[in-house]
Amino acid sequence: KRSYANGMSRGTNYTIIYPAIDVSCFKRHHLGFAKSKLRITTIARLHWIKGLSETLEALSIIKQKGVLFEYTIIGEGLELESLKFAVHQLNLTAEVTFIGRVEHKHIMDRLAETDMYIQYSYSEGFCNAVLEAQAIGLLCIVSDGGALPENVIHEQTGWVVGKRNAEALANKILEVVNLPAHEKDMIVQRAIKRIKEDFNLKKQQDAFLKFYE
Repeated sequence: KRSYANGMSRGTNYTIIYPAIDVSCFKRHHLGFAKSKLRITTIARLHWIKGLSETLEALSIIKQKGVLFEYTIIGEGLELESLKFAVHQLNLTAEVTFIGRVEHKHIMDRLAETDMYIQYSYSEGFCNAVLEAQAIGLLCIVSDGGALPENVIHEQTGWVVGKRNAEALANKILEVVNLPAHEKDMIVQRAIKRIKEDFNLKKQQDAFLKFYE
């Protein structure tokens, strides 16, 4: 759309080369929904565009519905103090942990302790963190902001929720939590398969070579 707005002809051939990850680094972990608490993670800089305020509001709703959970936010940014205040106001102090910046080599350890990954941004370019979360076998819920609906296929490899709607996000979390185990597993397996096939480094390298040739 930006290319068209900047004058590219509608008849021009173009190629979309998606981000990729080293899929060999990811091994599926066992989902922990049978445990007493749902473990949720988000990786994002602490900025209003990441939709963290709505995410916290959604989690406040599911807490009122009786869902036990732990929510970890990985990242740093200018909104830390305001988000901490929101956590206090929403009575989520016992559930929410900010751990700041984490080196990528340790991210996998964090994700391996997670059941569900949420990226409820107003907009995203694509988001490699969501690719990694799917590759490791997490249940992913994302917004419809930017390219996230291309990253996660709604109800096939995860779930896409309209942005800026905390109640809709809360309802989707509850829906996913209450899915039968075999349905969760089907979603996870489809996500892993798609990431390995469509977002591996070899495919990206081949796409770049073909483009420049």
